[in-house]
Amino acid sequence: MKKTNVSRWGRSRPLRALAAVLAIALAASCSASGADTESRSAGDQQVMRAGAVGAMPSVSDPHGSLFNESDWLRFAAIYDPLVGVDGNGDPAPGLAESWQVNDAADVWTFTLRQGVSFSNGDPVTSADVMYSLGRIDDLADQNGARLGTVDMSASSAPDDHTVVLHTATPDAELLQTLAGTSFIVPEGTESFDEPVGSGPFVITEHNDTAATLVANGGWWGGEPASAEIEIRSFSSATAMNDAVTAGQIDIAIGAEPVAAEAAAGNEDLQVVTQPAASTTPLLMRLDKAPFDEPGVREAVKLAVDREALVDAVYLGYGEVGADLPHPNDPSAPDLQAPERDLDAAKQALSEAGYPDGIEVTLYTSAAYPAMEPTATLVTEQLGEAGIDVTVSNEPAETYWMEIYGQVAFSVGYYSDMPYPVWVRQTALTTSAFNETQWLHPEFDAKFDEAMATTDTDKRYALLGEMQTEMATEGGIVAWGHGDGITIASSDVSGLAENGGLDRMNLTELAVS
Repeated sequence: MKKTNVSRWGRSRPLRALAAVLAIALAASCSASGADTESRSAGDQQVMRAGAVGAMPSVSDPHGSLFNESDWLRFAAIYDPLVGVDGNGDPAPGLAESWQVNDAADVWTFTLRQGVSFSNGDPVTSADVMYSLGRIDDLADQNGARLGTVDMSASSAPDDHTVVLHTATPDAELLQTLAGTSFIVPEGTESFDEPVGSGPFVITEHNDTAATLVANGGWWGGEPASAEIEIRSFSSATAMNDAVTAGQIDIAIGAEPVAAEAAAGNEDLQVVTQPAASTTPLLMRLDKAPFDEPGVREAVKLAVDREALVDAVYLGYGEVGADLPHPNDPSAPDLQAPERDLDAAKQALSEAGYPDGIEVTLYTSAAYPAMEPTATLVTEQLGEAGIDVTVSNEPAETYWMEIYGQVAFSVGYYSDMPYPVWVRQTALTTSAFNETQWLHPEFDAKFDEAMATTDTDKRYALLGEMQTEMATEGGIVAWGHGDGITIASSDVSGLAENGGLDRMNLTELAVS
């Protein structure tokens, strides 16, 4: 078996293949699709079969809610974004070949590529970009305000290949917001049953469990490595793991640590990891008892055994967290994780007015594999500090709409995302998704100051101060960060080795 592991700084580091027993309750394995697994050839090439988890119903609108990795893969293959991502997951030219920002960081001018066409032959113009961004803005309540600070009412398209985006407030990190998510569709598109995009692939068949796509011969980015790909959606990571092991798919994106451990003895498989690609935090609402008391929040942070959680939940395919939501962000400070101290945790509880301990309900779901085992292990650990936890397992289909961000204590999930984007979605006072009710005008003001700072080092320093403050005083216990894991056949080449949305790029993948 070939095993590649790239650290946060791009250097190799050994995996810790621990022998800890993993107690994870997962949904039963099921068939991914009715596609003929024996049909593999596309001309002189084999069809690349990629799998990803799609626990919720498949969606066709690239501008609305987007929780399924399988949907992300499909959209990234069909549609070009205004701003793309490079191999490191950083912003890179997409449909926009270049851009400029003014000194106030509130006006961005994008120059579009010449000669780009949609799959139906129509040219891509600034009108298509304005229409697409307008739809994303209109669906902000569904997509987590994916457009960020862009003020579409003030933005314009002065000619066919120029788009001028004004932001409601200065935003020196706008590229991070748009990178890889600003999918462009033809102006006037209302139905996505037969998708038309300008991306590297064109869809030929699609249902809730599988999609077949062929290479777009006219794509501006060059010829994809595979002439045809299949994207298969799995109801659980377990089902996907089984499929790649059985050779029913060539690559499993977002696989489980236990599957990576099993693949270690299989010479026909390879494992690639993207460090700290996901976080399964504990979320405590600051406006609900007992977490409205800072001492209670401190007690929880001191009572969790972070190393034990990383070992058991991620089987060592991860790293201990210091309550930073996204440690891969270039602005993340170098914080030391709190040491477990049960005596100090009990003392903090007592000083907060709970000398006899507290009883709380921790809500979780099987929406992502690490969520349920996190709740199970945290319950045991907090119990040792006098925090009596009852776990409530909620349906994955309704968890994010009915539980997440609404109850006092819950398990969340973050994928690798730029910190400024995360702040706008989940931490600002004005955010509709302020999951812990972190309401601090001074914090918001510092964020505005950072976004108006075009000097990168100064901006990162301000953002680092914000993250330190929130890690110390806030309601997020980011106890650890799991590696993104891809398991593939040994015949597959072109695997992404870095984090971010680059993992959704299928253009380099090929199977021999």
